[in-house]
Amino acid sequence: MTSQEWHPQDYQDAVTNTFSEEGLTRLLERPGCAPRFVYGALMLPTVLKYFINESQAVGIHEHMTRATVSGYKLYQFSSTSTPVLRPCGEPGSVVEGMLVLGLDEEQRNAIYEVEGGLMDLVSVQARIHLIEKLEGHEVRSVRTVDAGAFAWMGSADGLIPVESSRWAVDGFLKEPFYEQIVASQRRQALGSRDQPSAVSDGG
Repeated sequence: MTSQEWHPQDYQDAVTNTFSEEGLTRLLERPGCAPRFVYGALMLPTVLKYFINESQAVGIHEHMTRATVSGYKLYQFSSTSTPVLRPCGEPGSVVEGMLVLGLDEEQRNAIYEVEGGLMDLVSVQARIHLIEKLEGHEVRSVRTVDAGAFAWMGSADGLIPVESSRWAVDGFLKEPFYEQIVASQRRQALGSRDQPSAVSDGG
């Protein structure tokens, strides 16, 4: 999975973000924060924050990293729709997406409201790359993380297979719906600046 220079900066940051073993362990040990594997529009941090009602100022990309899941394939209901994940028995079938860590129950429920109408929450094993710095050298390793993902468990009849193992965000970024999300997040950010903080300096 790669990003382009014209892609949103937070998406570029998410694509290039790589956890250390310590950082991953710290996120996985958070109580009630089971990881989620996302593969469509929710791979875009701005879109994800919009649907979980999170402030645009929050650097959620720092809790995201590229991931792959085997045994599944991407399909679309139409050539312009966002994709669905469906089990696939073909050897070597894999889907590329993003692993999101640190989401609390309310935020995961918000994703369920978006995805759960047509799809089922399933358990997947997401493979991610870790990076450690040892004596001035970068050492990469692979780690498998248990995560939840929303999958289409119905028939493939009428579905259009996505030719790639990943869904390209390019077309979605040019749609009015994405522009509306960006505008909404900007309005929310401006509104929060105008409101006095409810947290005192003493925390």
